[in-house]
Amino acid sequence: MIKITLDNNVIVDIENKSHVADYEKLLRLHIERKIVLRIPAITASERKPDGTYNSNFNEFKKRIYAIGLSDAEILKPIMYWGISYWDYCLWGGGDLSALDASIHKILFPKIEMDFPNYCKKRGLDEGNTDAWKKWVNAKCDVLSMWCHIYYKGDIFVTRDRNFHKATKKPLLIGLGAKEILKPDEVFVFALSNSSSNERNAS
Repeated sequence: MIKITLDNNVIVDIENKSHVADYEKLLRLHIERKIVLRIPAITASERKPDGTYNSNFNEFKKRIYAIGLSDAEILKPIMYWGISYWDYCLWGGGDLSALDASIHKILFPKIEMDFPNYCKKRGLDEGNTDAWKKWVNAKCDVLSMWCHIYYKGDIFVTRDRNFHKATKKPLLIGLGAKEILKPDEVFVFALSNSSSNERNAS
């Protein structure tokens, strides 16, 4: 089955009932077991639509259950202190951290890999809340793509223009992202590929 990874803005869209038709079609394919929807666990570390953060991972699970994604596959990223949830991450190192670095350099070449260096380069205090939010937002994007590639996803769905830039998208695909599509593109692509797979299996 086609494995489709949803990024944070997709979760927010569904909660806000935006792009409803696109997502209802995807959910139907998921229910019919023609595709598999997957959510990076690091999404729980991103801000909610109201600007606040999840107090724990169970709160995040309740959110995805409420929008019909209770059986979506949860993908564990490598761990970063301060943003990862202990039971929903992996120890980094070796090839895992090398992939993280490669994705980070493509998506955010001007943002340092770790928060202390990010602050040091800008003369900021590590207690600066705005700096922390900006760095975490970037790191969550990186780890979402990391999950997609590491767990061999077929399609990464996002509205975030940074993933679709001509200078970045081909490089991410070269790392193993396969396809990076917008919500209004993914249904037709997923449907045609799932139909093709069914014909090949028969």
